[in-house]
Amino acid sequence: MTEGAVLVTGVGGLIGAAVVRQLVADGVAVVATDQVRPPDLDLDGLAVPFLAHDLPDPHRWHDAIQRFDIRRVVHAGGVSGPMLLGDNPSRVCDINLLGLAGLLEAARIHRLGRIVWFSSIMAYGNQPSLSPVDEDTPLRPDTVYGATKAAGEALIHAYHAEHGVDATALRVASCYGPGRTTSCMIRTLVEDGLVDRITRIHPATGRTRQHIFIDDVVGAVRGALDAPALRQRIYNVGPGYAQDLSEIVEQVRATVPAANAVLDPQGLAWNTFGLGPLVIDAARRDLGFSPSTSIADGAASTRDWVIERGTS
Repeated sequence: MTEGAVLVTGVGGLIGAAVVRQLVADGVAVVATDQVRPPDLDLDGLAVPFLAHDLPDPHRWHDAIQRFDIRRVVHAGGVSGPMLLGDNPSRVCDINLLGLAGLLEAARIHRLGRIVWFSSIMAYGNQPSLSPVDEDTPLRPDTVYGATKAAGEALIHAYHAEHGVDATALRVASCYGPGRTTSCMIRTLVEDGLVDRITRIHPATGRTRQHIFIDDVVGAVRGALDAPALRQRIYNVGPGYAQDLSEIVEQVRATVPAANAVLDPQGLAWNTFGLGPLVIDAARRDLGFSPSTSIADGAASTRDWVIERGTS
């Protein structure tokens, strides 16, 4: 088996784009896919090979693997949250679940190495309490999006157990940072603060906030991609504790002094979860995962991106 290349999907999104940048910086051969080629995919003058792939098209997996000698895959493509395609839930299933099934089957046929797929904190659904949740906590998804993540994890377990496919899933909390364009409380606080506007946020009583900066998520991806062996198929990836709203606002203010928030039942309600903090001990142990970016530093990077995007 040759060293081959790493295929990264969803490179037009927050996580896929960041993974590509890191792998290229590390000197790893990368091939990228998405529905369309992002305009900034050429990094430092290096043209990253690109193949258009409209999920769930199963034939495109085989095309990419054979054409570019793919040996490992980071599958960040798909519907990225329950705020998208709410009026077309069957399409969410097609993209997220059938897309993964096609990849796992291609991995079985071509005997690929490690597959890293993105599950979500949403796979847990609303839990009976706010006690910490580890990877063995029963899943109770209450959105179609969350159900596709829980079902995808089951496929990963089954393809590994029955066919030896070396795939793993990262249950990621609320990932933020430069490049996130879907609803995001931290980015909204930054955007509003830059124009002296108060951010209205839903009280979210009985729910938690668990924000994780994109660079820390990429660190978990590198660990999952490169670990010689994995002791389990599923890993929690989050800050490791529940973040208080006042703490978040205070840290964003260190970067954007005018940032401010008031509680409003009609305010921003995304990025909260009816469960306790994700336990990240397994990811620390097996992936070398160590979330180290403060919200203040993450907000600073987000601020710079917001300003650059607004003036470009």
